[in-house]
Amino acid sequence: MLPLRKVEIRRLFEQAQRDYPPRAEVAFLLQSLDDPRNVGSLFRIADAVGAREIIFTGKTPVPPHDEIDRTSRGHDRRVPWRRLAETNEAVATLKAEGYQVVALETAQGTQPFLDFPWGDKVCLVLGNEANGVYAATLGQCDGAVFVPMYGKGPSMNVHVAAALVAYQVILRGGQPG
Repeated sequence: MLPLRKVEIRRLFEQAQRDYPPRAEVAFLLQSLDDPRNVGSLFRIADAVGAREIIFTGKTPVPPHDEIDRTSRGHDRRVPWRRLAETNEAVATLKAEGYQVVALETAQGTQPFLDFPWGDKVCLVLGNEANGVYAATLGQCDGAVFVPMYGKGPSMNVHVAAALVAYQVILRGGQPG
């Protein structure tokens, strides 16, 4: 196999979009993330899945920021975002806007993301790298999901887990159980 040229890559992606059209909308709520590189990576993922927006809460760094810009490779200028200081306010706002708000977290009552009944408009809540999604926020969410782990580690980087779940949402969401 040979690498594709840019025009060939564009055609490949356009065909994939026709073959696998999004069935649901996705957005991301970032709750007090610490690392601006994770934020930059999430901008790239948000662009890749066609996310509606990213919502920043708590102490999550926002653009303009050198590390976010460097990691996002300019996607921080393509993906819409907004900042709502309080997470509880953000969750209430998102629900009022018709989002199904789902935490990505290992917590009591959570289920594998592959089995979750995704709606057609979903906001994934991503928690702090060390402390996860806070308990008060989990109590406001419509559900919580986790990514099954098969190795010895209990977690993976927040942007990697977000990518896995976001693709499940857009490709499998909005369908009856």
